[in-house]
Parts: sequence; structure tokens; C-alpha cells
Amino acid sequence: MDTNIELCLGWSQSYIGLKCHMEEALKEKKLNVNKATDNPPIALFSQKYFNQINELDNNKIYDYCFIGSINSNNAARQWVIDFTKKHFTNKSIFINTDNEDDWVRLGQYDYTNIIKGFNPKKEANYESKKVQYRIVNENKDYFERMCQSKFVLCPEGDAPWSFRFYETIMCKSIPIVESWHHTYRTKEEADLKYKYILNKNILNKNIEDIIDYKEYVNKNIEIFKKISHTIINLMVRATRC
Repeated sequence: MDTNIELCLGWSQSYIGLKCHMEEALKEKKLNVNKATDNPPIALFSQKYFNQINELDNNKIYDYCFIGSINSNNAARQWVIDFTKKHFTNKSIFINTDNEDDWVRLGQYDYTNIIKGFNPKKEANYESKKVQYRIVNENKDYFERMCQSKFVLCPEGDAPWSFRFYETIMCKSIPIVESWHHTYRTKEEADLKYKYILNKNILNKNIEDIIDYKEYVNKNIEIFKKISHTIINLMVRATRC
């Protein structure tokens, strides 16, 4: 990653789901949940949440995976369609959660409308915690399929960053993004140096011929655990001062 590239923080760094996860992480450490914010410098998740995801089936039976809405940001997610048509195989899984009746399947890997996907924006209570905070047991298929995938496409959401990027890391899968700017939400997260793949670098190559897959996964988990642990410890010390 070229750290000299100017950061692009986008128009929205806050999200109610971030606050919900931070509250859970603070509560787990018996800290003041009133310190939780919807715009933390680095997203925090509880150990319990991480463990719930890792208790799912992590046998990597899929190469590529995308489960999400296309219409939520059609222009920014066109690359997902292009990438899917070019690289997905019978060992991949694609689900467009817009659930449109006139959707034309992209290939045998496309389970749109065969497997109905959850689309938060179509929920009447979209702004509520219940929708923006994915409970693992209530979204088991979503998380388990990502856990079973080696690579997960992580396009930008309403803002350049996407919650899917954090989820992919916790699923011990490797994010594929269109731009480095889609791998962070804040300048603090930009400094974490998570391992990821740029979609333009794949071409017709086997990704595992150009990266050490296990090293990428292990490094991401190491960063994820270290940062969360460090920030929680800082908050512990702050409450004791």
C-alpha cells in the first residue's frame, strides 16, 4: 500500500452499527457503555461476537463470494458484476440481496432469488439497531458462507468504506476491493495495513500464486485482535485515572 496517497475519508464515517458493537465490547470489559460512539477512530467488536463467527463452519469450500445489494450503490458496484462474470466458477457463490423478480442470473454460481438474501435497506425499521447490527445466529447463512469462502468481494457502501470489510476479516477470508480507499473508514484505520487484494491485480491469475494466503489471513487476524485489545486497554486505564 502506498501510504503517500492522500486519504479519502468520504462523506460518512459514522454508523449506528458501530456504536452497537462498541457498546457490546465495552460491556464485555465492564466499562462505561456511555463512552460508545457511532464514529470511533477504529471499529471495535466484542470477543463474544468474534467467537460466534469463528464457531461457524470455516471449511473453505468457495473460492469467491459476494452476498449483498447491487442497487444500494449501482454505479460503485458495477465492478462486482464485471468481476463476477469473469472470475466466478461453480465453486463460487453470488447472491444479489435486492431480490428482484426480473433479475437475470449471471451463471450457475448465482443463487439470487433461489436463496433469499437479507437487505437491511428494505426493512421499515432500517435506522434501528436491530437492522444495522447483524446478530450472528439470526444471519448464520450470511456469515457462514463468507467463512467458507477464501475471498469476499467488498465494494464500497453508501460511503467509500463498507461494514463487509470488517466482517470478512472476522470470517478469516481475504477482502477483494476496487481501491485502497475502500479498506478504511478513518485515518486511524488507514494505518492498520490490513491485507487485501485489489480487483485489478487479479487479471487471469490464480490469486494464491501471487500471495501467501495463510499469511494474509493470519496477519489480518493478528491486527484485528491487537488493535481491539489495545484500544480497550487504553480505555480501561483512562477510567482508572
